[in-house]
Amino acid sequence: MNAEQIIASAGIKVVTRAEFDAATDVPAGVRLVADRLFKRWGGHFVVYDPAGGDDGWLLIDDDREQIIGETVEHLGRLKPEPPAPAQGSLF
Repeated sequence: MNAEQIIASAGIKVVTRAEFDAATDVPAGVRLVADRLFKRWGGHFVVYDPAGGDDGWLLIDDDREQIIGETVEHLGRLKPEPPAPAQGSLF
């Protein structure tokens, strides 16, 4: 699995700024922070977590590969979800 597939499987999106501006799944708090970052530093690419709520993952930069790499590193630091309980008997 490559880096973009890892990110996509986690439900995180990598988009251009124009795609981010047009997206309807960006949490309000994330959009507010992003607008402030765009005004101060600019950036052409955005990585965000639509399901993360107002405190979700957000990276903005001109270097697409850099923010993809940082997001994969972040995902690697998260604790994995515990496996589902086993069903049935083991024989």
